[in-house]
Amino acid sequence: MELRTYTLADAAALESYVAEFWPRHIRTLRRYGITVHGVWTEPAAREFRVMALVGYSGDDPRALAESYRSSDDFVEDHRQFDPALIVATHTQTLQPITSSPLQ
Repeated sequence: MELRTYTLADAAALESYVAEFWPRHIRTLRRYGITVHGVWTEPAAREFRVMALVGYSGDDPRALAESYRSSDDFVEDHRQFDPALIVATHTQTLQPITSSPLQ
């Protein structure tokens, strides 16, 4: 699992990112064995951030991610959103505890 955090340039970029990009992105990623378990914003934060909890099927998350990044689906997902509006990204790998419901 990964917790992926994206910082957007401004409120308009954040709105477009969550209203247009993420719904399409969630559906597309499923085709590549990548599951989005949830997407959140921080309404009271000073920065415009989106966090996504992402899981990968199989033993090689990098291969799944690369398969998606090299696909026509990736190009189509990003066609309507300017990636320059993402001013920072942070990926944190998470290890579930034994009793976690999302293993």
